Amino acid sequence: MKGIVVFEEGGVARASVGLEDVRVHPSIFSSFMTAIQSYASRFTGSRMREVRYSNIRMIIGHVGENHVVTLHSVDDPDAEWNHGATMRVIESEEDFLLDDQFLGVLRELLTDERVSVDDVRPPT
Repeated sequence: MKGIVVFEEGGVARASVGLEDVRVHPSIFSSFMTAIQSYASRFTGSRMREVRYSNIRMIIGHVGENHVVTLHSVDDPDAEWNHGATMRVIESEEDFLLDDQFLGVLRELLTDERVSVDDVRPPT
């Protein structure tokens, strides 16, 4: 797992880890994911569960009023398990102070991968 982003239903970022090496601001990422979810919900009647971009697989889940997106390499065999574990921990700690440091510790406990610029570069 390369990163975790948690944001509110309205797109406000609550916490993130893993976007810093690719210079993506968590608020912009959260707004983009909210727009995608809104579009999918309006035109297909259901929320998106997964998005793939270049070499990144983003798995999307919901805990209470929050969206939880975990970022993985497209060939990560543990992606579903790591996403599920992340969801369970965040759900059990929902009243706990959810911040970047908390997500950083969680990511390190599960894996120590990082998102690189090559991961998000469009294929040529």
